[in-house]
Amino acid sequence: MNINLEKLRCQCPLPVLMNRLGFAQFARRSCHSPFRNDSNASWGIFCTEDDKRWLYKDLATGETGDEIAFLAHVHKLNCRRDFSQLLRIYKEAANRITLGQPLEVYPSGPAKPKINTSFLTDGTNEQLQILSRLRGISYDGLHFARLRGVLKFGFLNDFELFAVLDSSGLLAEIRRLDGLEFPATGGIVGRACKCRSLQYSRKNWPLGIIESVGSDCIALVEGMPDFLAMHQFVIEESASQRVAPVAMLSSSCDIAAEALPYFNGKRIRIFPHQDTAGITAAERWGNQLIAARATSVDYFNFHAFSGDLKDLCDYNGYREAAGIRHPLLNY
Repeated sequence: MNINLEKLRCQCPLPVLMNRLGFAQFARRSCHSPFRNDSNASWGIFCTEDDKRWLYKDLATGETGDEIAFLAHVHKLNCRRDFSQLLRIYKEAANRITLGQPLEVYPSGPAKPKINTSFLTDGTNEQLQILSRLRGISYDGLHFARLRGVLKFGFLNDFELFAVLDSSGLLAEIRRLDGLEFPATGGIVGRACKCRSLQYSRKNWPLGIIESVGSDCIALVEGMPDFLAMHQFVIEESASQRVAPVAMLSSSCDIAAEALPYFNGKRIRIFPHQDTAGITAAERWGNQLIAARATSVDYFNFHAFSGDLKDLCDYNGYREAAGIRHPLLNY
């Protein structure tokens, strides 16, 4: 039997394994034990400090265990004596998901209240056209983003908005459709700014990673505008079956540990903002992705075209003026 345990752990870490076996409610930092009746929370899962391993901790017995140990409890087997059998069971669970099924989003902590996106809809073609003119992104690219479910529209406190979000339900960010800032007053609390993350959003979540299922390649960008712009390039280069746009909406955050397995086996190109924060973040993300066993990680350099270009949106405007059509997604 030739089964790679480390590969299985990347493909199907403990929280995902628990979800697939019907133990999703116990994939938390602190909860009741799934294996006995206890009156207090005495069991939980955690990610190791290097963000590479998921383990469970049983406070009542002092036991710490991995995926194999968890399967041993579920099937009432012995980790050492029945290791080969447990490994086969693990492989079955890891391969059970198909591309037609949604991937699970597994938690890094206790469940949080859900983000309220009830005011958002797919919007109208007119709203797509307004956004296209505002951001200089093609209508077809924005339409593709809408079809993927990562672009929505709505009204909140009398402001007409567009929003990016994904099927994880972990992150949603809004901007005004007229391009102006949200004021510090007028119903949205806080200082004046161009974008807002909705309450309970996790800025360390890589937006669109769930939607990348089935794509061999990921185009990782920084920020909402570049995320939407990348959809234009995917359409222009006929790469929608091969390349999935994914975004980190803040350069200050590491990629969430529980999202890293979704990058495993993917070819990734990072399109960093050409400033100190953006380049530093891209290098940090790249190191995380290499550790998560991405097939390859490389970086796109906008300064190769012009030192004035800061990001993908700048490049989009520049290439139109310069009349160039350099492929971005040839990896």
